[in-house]
Amino acid sequence: MYIIIAGCRKVGSNLAIGLSRENHDVAVIDSDPENFALLGSGFNGLTITGMPIDEDVLRSAGIEKADALAAVSNDDNINVMISQVAINIFHVQRVITRVYDPEREIVFNKMGVTTICPTTLAVDKIKEFLTAPESQDNHNFRGTGIVFKYVRPSKAIIGKPVNMLENGHILGIIRNGIFALAEAKTQINETDTVVLADYAD
Repeated sequence: MYIIIAGCRKVGSNLAIGLSRENHDVAVIDSDPENFALLGSGFNGLTITGMPIDEDVLRSAGIEKADALAAVSNDDNINVMISQVAINIFHVQRVITRVYDPEREIVFNKMGVTTICPTTLAVDKIKEFLTAPESQDNHNFRGTGIVFKYVRPSKAIIGKPVNMLENGHILGIIRNGIFALAEAKTQINETDTVVLADYAD
């Protein structure tokens, strides 16, 4: 596919590198040529300096033959303008727009613009983590299946030391983002994540 990336900061540069490594033809547009340094010396795509809302700049990036475009600059309004030009003037089939403001995302979706909102994604992921009763990972060690479960502590075990709990499979505690092996006198806090280990069925 021939793909245009409008914006070459962290998201745009990493997206361009990833697509290029998958053998897509990639053109990157940014108004600041210094941002192209984020692509690294091994990037073999096209780089265009200019405002990506400018039709001539888009033409120089090959938009007339583009299969897809991603508008990922740091400005919601510019991203939407780029997308509308790509859709309505150049008839690009696949266009996606990054927007930071969830309220704008709703408005832009009603306008027919396909969006992705990092703010909404982050909120949903955090809510999922905070409210999910547990999650688990399955691993295989030399033919033996091991299940690691990550559990939010119930009120019944908060404040109790590990050695007083009936469940003998507590491997450790994740506290403030740091994992520590559970010791007998380790007390479980409300904000901890308890890590359980057991054999897979």
